[in-house]
Amino acid sequence: METIIIEGENGEKIEFEVIDVYELDGETFFAMIECLPEEEETDDLEVLIMRVEGDIESEEAELVPIEDEALLQKAFDE
Repeated sequence: METIIIEGENGEKIEFEVIDVYELDGETFFAMIECLPEEEETDDLEVLIMRVEGDIESEEAELVPIEDEALLQKAFDE
């Protein structure tokens, strides 16, 4: 299980489990679910999909939210 820590809107650190990394239209996407403490685990997990900006092999690559609704739906459909 690979995990990634992402900084939230308020500066909090949130840990996500990577469930898939895939290519779509020449871009790389990460599908992730939030890692919850055992006492908070639920069956209603939301999948978060983020796009890689920059060269994925570079240390300067970033995961960015997908703001285009059509692209986001296409990424979920994939």
